[in-house]
Amino acid sequence: MPNVNLEATESYASTLARVAEYLSRLQQFVAVAEARAALRHTLDRAQEASVVLTTNGEPAAAIVSFTTLEAIRGALLQLLAQEMETSFERLQAQVSSEPRGESTSETELETLVSDAVQHARKTSVSGRTED
Repeated sequence: MPNVNLEATESYASTLARVAEYLSRLQQFVAVAEARAALRHTLDRAQEASVVLTTNGEPAAAIVSFTTLEAIRGALLQLLAQEMETSFERLQAQVSSEPRGESTSETELETLVSDAVQHARKTSVSGRTED
């Protein structure tokens, strides 16, 4: 397996998860007719390119066309799914490379299950009498 920078991969996955969470939030719809003329002009500009709204000169929000938003959402969901698959494959490789202990025989498993059932019954009975 190639040497992978786990911190960078986890940071990348964390960023994708944060963006996916944001994109999964309910969208707020406001009729353009209710907005002021400045907003109409801004929306028209957003059809050609994204518009960054600022507060005190600092970026506060971006307006993009709905088509662009849907394209971004689809791409991010695909990236998130790929990252999940890669993470799962990495975990499978890690588990398969770990040394395995002795396997448990069927008799040992039956004994363990029997002991667990008996313990559960005792706990259940003792729990009822304490009520």
